[in-house]
Amino acid sequence: MEVVTALLQLFVIIGVALLTPGPNALTCFAHSGMFGKKSNVPLIAGMVTGLIIIELFIGVLVDSLNGNTTALIALHWIGMLFLAVMALGMLRFDPTLIETSKSEGKLGLKTGIAMQFANGKEWAFVILIMSQFITPFGGGMIGILSIIAITISICTLAMFIWTYFGDKASKLFSDPVKGPRVFQICGGLLTLLWVVFLIRGPMT
Repeated sequence: MEVVTALLQLFVIIGVALLTPGPNALTCFAHSGMFGKKSNVPLIAGMVTGLIIIELFIGVLVDSLNGNTTALIALHWIGMLFLAVMALGMLRFDPTLIETSKSEGKLGLKTGIAMQFANGKEWAFVILIMSQFITPFGGGMIGILSIIAITISICTLAMFIWTYFGDKASKLFSDPVKGPRVFQICGGLLTLLWVVFLIRGPMT
């Protein structure tokens, strides 16, 4: 039953993450609108590769700290800090200020990988997910790989969906009234998730 509960909780967290457009989602629909849907294939491949690297690194780090209460608590609050910054950024972000016309060329595999290491939202979610769910999913490398398999499958599908609906999404975000409102709602969702993690506390 613990695994089922953890799986449901993980799905909720991933759902919130995907419903709050971050750098990956924004890049996918903007790039698709400029260069066509097929141009996003190498970009998404890079994003997935980078995400796997980050998840594996953080997963191994969290697992190696198992039993080190102080380190796990510190890591939890680092993730909470990243998430708080992202929530604040979402609440204050105005997507109408994005100037996609200045792009000089297509983005590819290397860019997709590099983006993940500068993606604060991604670091926040990976840290919190790994610190919360490795043990319920079997612990050790089994737990880490289980989380990676679930998140990568869902996130890859989401990136292709953002790509497909890129043109329609870009019109919504460019609206001077609706665009900022969408991000305010997303910021509100991230804030609620932050409160949930705050109440739940670090898994030690």
